[in-house]
Amino acid sequence: MTKKRKQNRKNELSTKRAIESIRFQTHIGLKQIGCKDTDMFHRLADTEINVIAELDLTDDILGIKNLVEGVRRALNVEPTLEKGDFCTSIVAIALGISKIPVLDDMKMPVVNWLDQINKKILTLYYPEESRNAVAEWAKANDYNTSTYLGRPVVKFKQLFIIIERTRTWTE
Repeated sequence: MTKKRKQNRKNELSTKRAIESIRFQTHIGLKQIGCKDTDMFHRLADTEINVIAELDLTDDILGIKNLVEGVRRALNVEPTLEKGDFCTSIVAIALGISKIPVLDDMKMPVVNWLDQINKKILTLYYPEESRNAVAEWAKANDYNTSTYLGRPVVKFKQLFIIIERTRTWTE
């Protein structure tokens, strides 16, 4: 009985640490973007973090953040501006998962995470010439990867992330 209680307590503490980590990193990211502590974006981010925690997506979001940061450090490649399913999430923008030029110009400032879970497969866009290198990096760094319709997918606990290429059109 005590062994099960200790395990439950461990899980609760781990979840609490993950939520506080995502909250801290989000607020630091917002400050680096240029938002003041009293800015509306901090309150919207807190609300979004509460929804993420309620839906048990904290580990997935932190995992996606680590994937994007690892790719940035190893390959010097950033996700494509204003593309993908994360570009309307204040938390994702503050964590560096998605990029938009100006935070104040965001179209719809809070993503519906329940719809994202139901969608199951979300997209992260990278430049066409580096997309395959990103997928190989993820595979080499022990991310759970596979393919879906010929496109690389990184699997997390609840979300699957397609690493899509941003095509450049030439005339």
